[in-house]
Amino acid sequence: MADAIWKEYELFCPVCNATFKQLVVLHKLPENFDMTPYLDSMVKSHDHKAFQEARRKEAEAGGAGNDAQG
Repeated sequence: MADAIWKEYELFCPVCNATFKQLVVLHKLPENFDMTPYLDSMVKSHDHKAFQEARRKEAEAGGAGNDAQG
């Protein structure tokens, strides 16, 4: 069995006005496979609301380690 190829793409979402990274597994693709429509569909189908909520929570947390210690 052949090893899968992992590639990370940085995509821009005009709805969120932000970039995000998407890890893609490339396995047994034809040589002439065009990634553009595939990546475009990822941008269209990602969850804008969840992405923006995660960004908001990250900003509120200040990006610093917020480990709760009791």
